[in-house]
Amino acid sequence: MRMSLQAFAGISLGINSLSAKALKANAFNGYLGTNPKLNWDAFLSQIIALAKVQNTKLWKEAEYLAAVKNILLQCNFPEFENVKFAMDNYKNNRPDLFEHTLLHTEIDFQVSLFQFEKGEYISHHDHPEMCGVINVISGEMDISNYSFDKNVGEKVEYKNGDTSYYMQPCILKKQKNEILKAGEVSILTSTDSNIHEVMPNSFAQLVDIFTPAYNSKNEKGTKWFYVKEKNYLEESDKLLTEYFVA
Repeated sequence: MRMSLQAFAGISLGINSLSAKALKANAFNGYLGTNPKLNWDAFLSQIIALAKVQNTKLWKEAEYLAAVKNILLQCNFPEFENVKFAMDNYKNNRPDLFEHTLLHTEIDFQVSLFQFEKGEYISHHDHPEMCGVINVISGEMDISNYSFDKNVGEKVEYKNGDTSYYMQPCILKKQKNEILKAGEVSILTSTDSNIHEVMPNSFAQLVDIFTPAYNSKNEKGTKWFYVKEKNYLEESDKLLTEYFVA
């Protein structure tokens, strides 16, 4: 079932009403900052209203992602009190590994802040039955997106001392490569470009929204792809790699 323009307009009106109330409440408490369009509560109100539609027959992922992108581009995250606190108190607690702050989570979606030193990155992985929008808020990010193409042959056994584990060879198809600066976004859907690698070119920070939020099912189903090097096949858009299987 396609969402009618009337239905979408009705949702938008509801969102605007929620946002207006949140803005009014925060303005009273002095939390508007320099951007009167959206503050943290207004931002959350809009995402909550949009994300709930995923549980109805009206859900259209592409329209949802476009709406979320538009909302993110209206936000000045460093001015939001909770984001500013996380950024001001940043410490590189795990050298060679990014720092992650969960800003908000509920069943329908989650919002996270990632902070990277140069050389830290997130390797190739997927987001089963999830879609997401990434907003770079400082620095520059090199983001490559892939779709799963197919498994190749049988799983391969590896040994680490007395322990055995298995890896499944597969092929990923590259969909896009983007170099994003502050204020730019990257989108992945539940069926296309769902696998990505995130690599900053300098110290960088991003906020992302994933829908639905991580839970025991999609965490268990997440595949991390082991790439020794950029092992592209003769077709330059395809990458031969492998992932862990039980």
